[in-house]
Formats: sequence, structure tokens, C-alpha cells
Amino acid sequence: MERLSIEAGDALKGRLRSLVEQLREGGPGVQEKSFRRFMEDLDPFEVEEAEEQLAAEGWTRSDMMVLCDAHVRYMEDVTENEEALLEMPGHPIHTLMEEHVQILTAVEEARESAGRLATGEGDPTDRERMLNLESFFDEAQKHFQREENVLFPYLERHGITGPPARMWAEHDVLRRKEKEIAVLVRDLEEGGDETDRLICSIAQLLSLLNAHFYKENHVLFPQALSVIDVLEWNEMRRQFDEIGCCSFIPHHAQMGFQIIVPAEPAVTRGGEVVLPTGRLAAEEIEMLLNALPVEITYVGEDDRVKYFSAPSGRERIFVRTEAVIGRQVQNCHPQKSVHLVKRIVEDFKSEKREEAEFWIDMGGRKVHIRFRPLRDSKGEYRGVVEVVQDVTGIKKLEGQKRLLDEA
Repeated sequence: MERLSIEAGDALKGRLRSLVEQLREGGPGVQEKSFRRFMEDLDPFEVEEAEEQLAAEGWTRSDMMVLCDAHVRYMEDVTENEEALLEMPGHPIHTLMEEHVQILTAVEEARESAGRLATGEGDPTDRERMLNLESFFDEAQKHFQREENVLFPYLERHGITGPPARMWAEHDVLRRKEKEIAVLVRDLEEGGDETDRLICSIAQLLSLLNAHFYKENHVLFPQALSVIDVLEWNEMRRQFDEIGCCSFIPHHAQMGFQIIVPAEPAVTRGGEVVLPTGRLAAEEIEMLLNALPVEITYVGEDDRVKYFSAPSGRERIFVRTEAVIGRQVQNCHPQKSVHLVKRIVEDFKSEKREEAEFWIDMGGRKVHIRFRPLRDSKGEYRGVVEVVQDVTGIKKLEGQKRLLDEA
């Protein structure tokens, strides 16, 4: 599956500029009618991307707010939270659709609370709802992670690549909008005066969510149900549970499926794998790799994921599920970094480099990421290993602590 990005051409940006001029000239009724007519044949995600580009090209705050005001009125009666749920409770698709309803409801309530706070009619409940919005967005990431790391790979196995690629591109836009809202909420709490922009951003998010969930409910999920068999759904449900359901989904979403446990790892040579420096049973190899204070992912020479470690007793830094085994490594990274991943792999294959090293700040932690090529005894390229480590504590080390200090 090729990763996609949302495109917005010059023609759409030109139409947006013309629309703003129309909105400036008419009253509220004319503005709403003009905006509805404009949005009828357009994808909200393409409009959102066009607005982002226009802002970067010098569109003023006044221009943006004219469009936002019309957008807020447009969203008054648009919703996708009354869909008939597919499949039985506990089925992965049923759970995803339930989460659609809960996410839409929470964002709609946030929009209403922001409106009341803007007019001075809000109460402590409204303020608390706004302050909790960022943590709600964080919790809702489990929904998108289960789609990206389990559902999409299974669809790819059945030859369905276009819709998942588009949905993932839309996830990236949704995350960008959520971050924008979180910043505006923090600004509001610190005494800022961006309430009108906050209301607009939440209305835009609601519009994007409605469009996105409609596509999933009416296109992506029916496709999945038509090609994925019952044994695969059982395996997917187990992998869903490893990532975890969103906390706002009722208990019955945790029930209804028999979980299939993967078979024991295969072994060779009478139960042992013979290595140059020792002999290990498959179970011992698994324990050893999982006990390392790092996360390991192995990608073969065909650029497909072959293995990842499952650290025991601690939370993973990056989400991994068995569904990614056999997946192109380029499809396991955000769109904005795919070209860099491709370049690194090509450099490894051509022996231009023997390591790629990065470090990022993530959730209050300093995360170190290292890629190295794997070569066999003949020097032939056999793939790449990614090693990820939380080095927050390591960076704080001072002085010495010797082994004898434990005595």
C-alpha cells in the first residue's frame, strides 16, 4: 500500500478565495447558503488542506475567520452519529463503529461548551470538558492505531489498498487538527482570547470526523466484512485487545469473540537453534529478545517486516501488532517520513552508510532510534534492524554505580 497525502490544487484555493469575498458581502443567511453550496461537491479534507496552504501563503486571520463563521453555522445540523452498527457486540467492526459515535458525541459536546463559554453562559462543567479535551484526543488514538496497525494490514493482504491508504492520510489531518485545538484550549486556560478561533477549529474537526467516519462506515468496513474470514477476525480481535479499546466504550465491546492464541514458535535441529556462539531453544530466543531494554524490528531484504520483539513487563514505545508481519516497511511510517525511510534503506543496500541514528521527544521521554543494515557471512544485504530505546533515565545518569554497590 502506497502512503498517500491529501492534495489541494490551485483551483480549489482559487475557489476558496472567491468564496471568502462572497461571504464578506452577504448576511448570515446568504453566507450559510453560499458555504453549503460550496461544500456540496467537495471533500472536507481537501478543503482543510487548501486552507492550511492559504494560511502559509499569507491569508490573514480575518480571511480565515470569515470562512470559519460560515463553517460553524454549516455544522449546526450535520452529524454521522446515528449509524446502524454492523456486526454483533465484541466484533472489531462493531467496536470501531461504537467508537465513532462516542468520538462524535464528545466533540459535539465540546463545540457546544466552547460556544457557551464564549458568550459567558458556560458553567464549570463546560470549562472542565474543554480542559479534558486533549486527554480525550489522546485516548481516542487507540481507535486510529487499531485501524492502522491491524485492520489496514489485513485489508492489504486481500488486495484492498486504496481505501486504507486514504483513511490513514485522513488520520494524519485529524491529528493535526486535534493538536491545533489542544494548543488553543491551553491558551484559553492561560487567559488568551482565541475563543472564536477555538469554536471554529472544533467545528472544522467535527466536519472532518463526520466525513471520515461516513467513508469508513459505508465503504471501508463493508469491504472488510466481505473479504476477511472469521478466523482472521478472531486474530484481529486479539490484536485489537493488545492495543486496547478506548476507555469510553462499554464493557460488552470486550466480549463476544473466542480469542485464538498464536502457535508456539517453530524450532529446528531437535528443538534448538544452533548459533556460532551457542545453542538456544526457540523459547529461550524469544525470552532473550523480549528481555532486552530496547524494541527491535527486523525488516528483510524484500523491505517487508519479518519480526519485532515484544518487551515484557513494560509499555511499548511504538505500537506493533502481528498484523504488520509481511507488510512493506514504508507503510509502517507516517507519510511525511516515508521518503526518508526509503532513502535510508537504499543507502544500506548500496553500502553508502552503515547506520542511521535519530532521537525525538515523545510523551515526556527522550526516545533514541537506530537503524543498521544486516549482512550475511558473504557481505550480502539481508535486511535492516530498527532498535528503539527510551533513554530518558540514561541521560540523567551522573557519577558511578558499580556492581559492588548492590552488595
